[in-house]
Amino acid sequence: MDPSAQASRRTLLRLAAAGAAGGTLAAAPAPAFARPARDGRTGDRCSLPHTLTVTAPGLYPEGVSWDRGRGAFIVGSSAQGTLSVVRADGSVTTLTAPFARVSVLGVHVDAPRGRVLATYTDFFFRKLGMVDTSLPPVNGVGVFDLATGAVQRLVPVSTGAAEPRTNDVTVDRHGDVYVTDTEVDTITRIGRDGGVRQVIHDERFTTDDTGPNGIVHHPGGFLLMGRYAGGRLFRVEHPRSARPRVSEVRLDRAPVSIDGLAVRPDGSVIVVANDLSLPGGLPGRDSVIVLRSTDGWRTARTVRDDTWPFGDPTTAAVTPYGDYVISGGIREILTGTPSPTPGRFQLRRR
Repeated sequence: MDPSAQASRRTLLRLAAAGAAGGTLAAAPAPAFARPARDGRTGDRCSLPHTLTVTAPGLYPEGVSWDRGRGAFIVGSSAQGTLSVVRADGSVTTLTAPFARVSVLGVHVDAPRGRVLATYTDFFFRKLGMVDTSLPPVNGVGVFDLATGAVQRLVPVSTGAAEPRTNDVTVDRHGDVYVTDTEVDTITRIGRDGGVRQVIHDERFTTDDTGPNGIVHHPGGFLLMGRYAGGRLFRVEHPRSARPRVSEVRLDRAPVSIDGLAVRPDGSVIVVANDLSLPGGLPGRDSVIVLRSTDGWRTARTVRDDTWPFGDPTTAAVTPYGDYVISGGIREILTGTPSPTPGRFQLRRR
């Protein structure tokens, strides 16, 4: 095992042990708050600081979603296999306890149906020899009760693949769930009953590097999916039909990568880019980009491109108080390189 893999293995063992302690995680001192705003759904006053620095040893979240009912974020853990609630004061409480030795990556709050969707995979543990590799990979999407965190259903995805890695998740207006697999280069559609309905693949999804990553359901009725390698964006029309139509969105300039995606209320799309998985030698840049389209996402132009001040941002959550980008320190999980802020992560408003 090479030194970086040994370091990653030590990191995961240490962080998994920290997670086993369970309970409520410590919070960093809360920054000053912006003027309180009223939540239109609950009537409660809620506010968020511009930057929320959270102390949560061992959490290392990659995915984040906004829970409007709580007025809080829900994040996954790439080390502990949990879902946690992060409130505006920086406090963190566990919503869903570990249900397997997995990383929880993509997170999506499906408020109309009272559930949280989250992808899970033992890909990193398997790569580091920390699970029994004679057994099939553990890889799929979990459906959890939004109020209690109880497991409603675990749906295996990419069954039979040698090295699957579910990554991100979204839901359409019918309640069908769509899951990307970064290694198998697919989008899987899952019905509300938990049955796998369809596997969507296009040769343009395929890459020797990191493949399908962020995914969103656009209010226009189609999916937008980002392939990490090459920063390519795809539009998937009629995803519930027998033959979905896949086309590439022509961008005015391609990001260095596409990790997370988020749709804003005006229909524009946030793209989060980083160099976490770029092939060796390629220049990297942490950035948050806003794309806008005037032709139904056949083409899109860049209307904002911000170099991000916190390292390795992965995705964004759209809230009534602004768009928040998460930097969860997962480079330590991937490479074993110690985080510059160990035990902490940031949520920063774009």
